[in-house]
Amino acid sequence: MHDVDLLPLNTNLSYAYPEQPFHLAAPNLHPRYHYDKFIGGILLINRKHFQLVNGLSNRYWGWGLEDDEFYVRLRDAHLNITRPQNISTGINDTFRHIHGKERKRDTAKCYNQREVTRKRDRQTGLHDVMYNILNYKNLEINGAPLIVINIQLFCNYSTTPWCDCSTKKTEGNKMP
Repeated sequence: MHDVDLLPLNTNLSYAYPEQPFHLAAPNLHPRYHYDKFIGGILLINRKHFQLVNGLSNRYWGWGLEDDEFYVRLRDAHLNITRPQNISTGINDTFRHIHGKERKRDTAKCYNQREVTRKRDRQTGLHDVMYNILNYKNLEINGAPLIVINIQLFCNYSTTPWCDCSTKKTEGNKMP
Protein backbone atom coordinates (compact mmCIF):
# COMPACT_ATOMS: atom_id res chain seq x y z
CA MET A 1 0.00 0.00 0.00
CA HIS A 2 1.65 3.18 -1.19
CA ASP A 3 0.54 6.78 -0.76
CA VAL A 4 0.72 8.53 -4.11
CA ASP A 5 2.19 11.67 -2.52
CA LEU A 6 5.23 9.93 -1.01
CA LEU A 7 8.20 9.34 -3.30
CA PRO A 8 11.27 7.39 -2.14
CA LEU A 9 14.62 9.15 -2.55
CA ASN A 10 16.96 6.62 -0.95
CA THR A 11 17.93 3.80 -3.35
CA ASN A 12 18.69 1.50 -0.39
CA LEU A 13 14.99 1.20 0.46
CA SER A 14 13.78 -2.27 -0.46
CA TYR A 15 10.40 -3.13 -1.95
CA ALA A 16 11.12 -6.87 -1.67
CA TYR A 17 8.24 -9.25 -0.97
CA PRO A 18 7.88 -9.31 2.84
CA GLU A 19 7.50 -12.34 5.10
CA GLN A 20 5.98 -10.02 7.73
CA PRO A 21 4.34 -6.61 7.25
CA PHE A 22 7.14 -4.20 6.38
CA HIS A 23 6.65 -0.49 7.01
CA LEU A 24 8.95 1.19 4.53
CA ALA A 25 7.95 4.75 5.52
CA ALA A 26 8.92 4.24 9.16
CA PRO A 27 8.34 7.10 11.65
CA ASN A 28 12.08 7.84 11.84
CA LEU A 29 12.17 8.24 8.03
CA HIS A 30 8.81 9.80 7.13
CA PRO A 31 8.97 13.59 6.70
CA ARG A 32 5.72 14.29 8.55
CA TYR A 33 4.47 11.50 10.85
CA HIS A 34 6.67 10.31 13.70
CA TYR A 35 4.56 8.33 16.18
CA ASP A 36 5.39 4.69 16.99
CA LYS A 37 2.07 3.22 15.82
CA PHE A 38 2.22 5.00 12.45
CA ILE A 39 2.12 2.53 9.54
CA GLY A 40 0.95 4.85 6.76
CA GLY A 41 2.83 6.09 3.73
CA ILE A 42 4.25 2.83 2.43
CA LEU A 43 3.40 -0.55 3.94
CA LEU A 44 4.32 -3.81 2.24
CA ILE A 45 2.09 -6.70 3.25
CA ASN A 46 1.57 -10.09 1.67
CA ARG A 47 -1.82 -11.42 0.62
CA LYS A 48 -1.97 -14.03 3.40
CA HIS A 49 -1.60 -11.40 6.13
CA PHE A 50 -3.94 -8.93 4.42
CA GLN A 51 -6.63 -11.63 4.29
CA LEU A 52 -5.90 -12.69 7.89
CA VAL A 53 -6.78 -9.20 9.19
CA ASN A 54 -9.74 -8.84 6.78
CA GLY A 55 -8.08 -5.99 4.89
CA LEU A 56 -8.88 -2.40 5.69
CA SER A 57 -12.04 -1.05 7.28
CA ASN A 58 -14.73 0.14 4.85
CA ARG A 59 -15.82 2.87 7.25
CA TYR A 60 -13.19 5.38 6.12
CA TRP A 61 -14.10 7.75 3.32
CA GLY A 62 -12.04 10.79 2.55
CA TRP A 63 -8.56 11.24 3.91
CA GLY A 64 -7.00 10.08 7.14
CA LEU A 65 -7.02 7.62 10.07
CA GLU A 66 -7.60 4.41 8.08
CA ASP A 67 -3.99 3.33 8.58
CA ASP A 68 -4.23 3.81 12.36
CA GLU A 69 -7.18 1.40 12.46
CA PHE A 70 -5.26 -1.00 10.20
CA TYR A 71 -2.36 -0.93 12.71
CA VAL A 72 -4.78 -2.20 15.38
CA ARG A 73 -5.89 -5.03 13.07
CA LEU A 74 -2.26 -6.08 12.55
CA ARG A 75 -1.50 -5.85 16.27
CA ASP A 76 -4.60 -7.85 17.23
CA ALA A 77 -3.50 -10.59 14.78
CA HIS A 78 -0.07 -10.66 16.51
CA LEU A 79 1.74 -9.75 13.29
CA ASN A 80 5.20 -8.29 13.70
CA ILE A 81 5.66 -5.05 11.78
CA THR A 82 9.26 -4.64 10.67
CA ARG A 83 10.94 -1.45 9.45
CA PRO A 84 14.05 -0.57 7.46
CA GLN A 85 17.38 -0.93 9.25
CA ASN A 86 20.68 0.82 8.57
CA ILE A 87 19.22 3.60 6.43
CA SER A 88 21.60 6.56 6.56
CA THR A 89 19.04 9.18 5.54
CA GLY A 90 16.42 10.63 7.87
CA ILE A 91 13.16 12.57 7.89
CA ASN A 92 14.44 15.28 5.55
CA ASP A 93 15.97 13.24 2.74
CA THR A 94 14.53 9.68 2.62
CA PHE A 95 11.23 10.60 0.96
CA ARG A 96 9.76 13.50 -0.94
CA HIS A 97 6.30 14.25 0.44
CA ILE A 98 4.18 16.26 -1.99
CA HIS A 99 1.79 17.68 0.55
CA GLY A 100 1.46 21.41 -0.04
CA LYS A 101 -1.29 23.75 1.12
CA GLU A 102 -2.30 24.36 -2.49
CA ARG A 103 -3.26 20.70 -2.82
CA LYS A 104 -6.90 20.18 -1.86
CA ARG A 105 -7.56 17.08 0.21
CA ASP A 106 -10.79 15.30 0.93
CA THR A 107 -10.94 16.18 4.61
CA ALA A 108 -14.67 16.91 4.78
CA LYS A 109 -16.38 14.99 7.53
CA CYS A 110 -20.15 14.69 7.64
CA TYR A 111 -22.61 12.84 9.86
CA ASN A 112 -20.81 11.30 12.84
CA GLN A 113 -17.89 9.86 10.84
CA ARG A 114 -15.24 11.20 13.21
CA GLU A 115 -16.77 9.48 16.27
CA VAL A 116 -17.56 6.18 14.55
CA THR A 117 -14.15 5.78 12.94
CA ARG A 118 -12.36 6.28 16.26
CA LYS A 119 -13.67 2.88 17.35
CA ARG A 120 -12.21 -0.50 16.32
CA ASP A 121 -14.13 -1.82 13.30
CA ARG A 122 -14.73 -5.56 13.64
CA GLN A 123 -17.54 -5.70 11.06
CA THR A 124 -16.26 -4.40 7.72
CA GLY A 125 -13.27 -5.24 5.61
CA LEU A 126 -12.09 -7.32 2.70
CA HIS A 127 -15.03 -9.74 2.97
CA ASP A 128 -17.67 -7.08 2.26
CA VAL A 129 -15.98 -4.42 0.13
CA MET A 130 -18.03 -3.66 -3.00
CA TYR A 131 -16.40 -2.42 -6.20
CA ASN A 132 -16.27 -2.59 -9.98
CA ILE A 133 -13.06 -2.81 -11.97
CA LEU A 134 -13.24 -0.01 -14.54
CA ASN A 135 -10.01 -0.74 -16.44
CA TYR A 136 -6.43 -1.95 -16.31
CA LYS A 137 -3.35 -0.11 -17.50
CA ASN A 138 -0.08 -1.94 -18.16
CA LEU A 139 2.97 0.19 -17.46
CA GLU A 140 6.69 -0.34 -17.19
CA ILE A 141 9.00 1.52 -14.82
CA ASN A 142 12.73 0.99 -15.28
CA GLY A 143 12.03 -2.32 -17.00
CA ALA A 144 9.71 -3.62 -14.27
CA PRO A 145 6.10 -4.37 -15.24
CA LEU A 146 3.35 -2.59 -13.34
CA ILE A 147 -0.41 -2.98 -13.60
CA VAL A 148 -2.59 -0.06 -12.50
CA ILE A 149 -6.18 -1.05 -11.78
CA ASN A 150 -8.81 1.69 -11.81
CA ILE A 151 -11.75 0.77 -9.58
CA GLN A 152 -15.04 2.28 -8.52
CA LEU A 153 -15.91 1.79 -4.84
CA PHE A 154 -19.51 1.43 -3.69
CA CYS A 155 -20.77 2.61 -0.35
CA ASN A 156 -23.15 0.90 2.04
CA TYR A 157 -25.22 3.96 2.97
CA SER A 158 -26.83 2.21 5.94
CA THR A 159 -23.48 1.71 7.72
CA THR A 160 -21.43 4.60 6.30
CA PRO A 161 -23.74 7.46 5.26
CA TRP A 162 -20.72 9.81 5.25
CA CYS A 163 -19.39 8.26 2.03
CA ASP A 164 -21.29 10.97 0.17
CA CYS A 165 -20.97 14.48 1.55
CA SER A 166 -21.86 16.09 -1.77
CA THR A 167 -24.94 17.79 -0.34
CA LYS A 168 -25.65 19.04 3.13
CA LYS A 169 -27.55 16.42 5.09
CA THR A 170 -28.31 16.00 8.74
CA GLU A 171 -27.80 12.77 10.64
CA GLY A 172 -31.56 12.11 10.53
CA ASN A 173 -31.75 12.21 6.75
CA LYS A 174 -31.52 8.93 4.88
CA MET A 175 -29.39 8.53 1.82
CA PRO A 176 -30.97 7.03 -1.34
